[in-house]
Amino acid sequence: MANTYDASTYWIAPARNFRTSARLHLQHLLFQNTLGFILEPQVETYSIASSKADSKQLKVADLGCGNGVWLNDLHSEFTKKGISAQLDGYDVNPTNFPPPAFLPESVTLTKLDIFAKPLPEEMVGAYDIVHFRALSSLILNSNLTPLLSTALALLKPGGWLQWEESRADTYVIQSPSPEISTSACETIVQILKAGGDARGAKFDFLAEADRHLKEHGFTEIHMRMNETRKQDLKAWTEDYLMVWEELAVYFPSKEEQPQATMSREAWVELFGKAVSETEQGVVVHHGKVMSVVGRKAV
Repeated sequence: MANTYDASTYWIAPARNFRTSARLHLQHLLFQNTLGFILEPQVETYSIASSKADSKQLKVADLGCGNGVWLNDLHSEFTKKGISAQLDGYDVNPTNFPPPAFLPESVTLTKLDIFAKPLPEEMVGAYDIVHFRALSSLILNSNLTPLLSTALALLKPGGWLQWEESRADTYVIQSPSPEISTSACETIVQILKAGGDARGAKFDFLAEADRHLKEHGFTEIHMRMNETRKQDLKAWTEDYLMVWEELAVYFPSKEEQPQATMSREAWVELFGKAVSETEQGVVVHHGKVMSVVGRKAV
């Protein structure tokens, strides 16, 4: 039986296991290659100043932390700079959490639905920095209030939000030569766009994330669009192929629904053709990574 795609349940399904964790490691590498920083310069400056001015540990929350890879890298950066910090990761699916024995002492990963209300009392107003990345699939009808209100609630006055997303509103499909077809990849992208539009996931907000932060009360906002590197395009393509492969379960089999517009068997066949295209050099990517930061009013 086909499953109905629901972003809130997709990310807690049993299939989100070692394959997804491996993809998250790849995704993190690609984001870092594109951005060139763990903490945006304004936020890093704040963290250094805060650590010197206050004897208390800096507190950082990573929402939708996956396997904790961003926090692990942040721990390394803070260690180099002599910054003492408490680094807390939260995710609705703990399947990909490494065991505590294999995490830095400063890193703690906890199962939590960040959209559930009320938030645990001890978290409210507790954090100097809140970070999240690649959560755009959870945002429907460009309604950022659930996500940004959670970030505001977690931040101390004067604390910083840092948010990064690939430009999911724009797919770029490129062939190394006119003789190599891109038709299968283009068809998959069209199907994904149509499915996203049908459930309200249009991603138009990504081009105006700074405006949305301002409307939700953030100050000192800075947004940048970071171009992906051409030497990373093959890896970006492979990252998306892993996502596409996982989507087969959301299409009905021919036996279940003979008249379905797209059957599971047809998707698998189309996916195979897309893989063949990429093996001939076709790349699929979003072109840019958006990063935006904003400060909670003091």
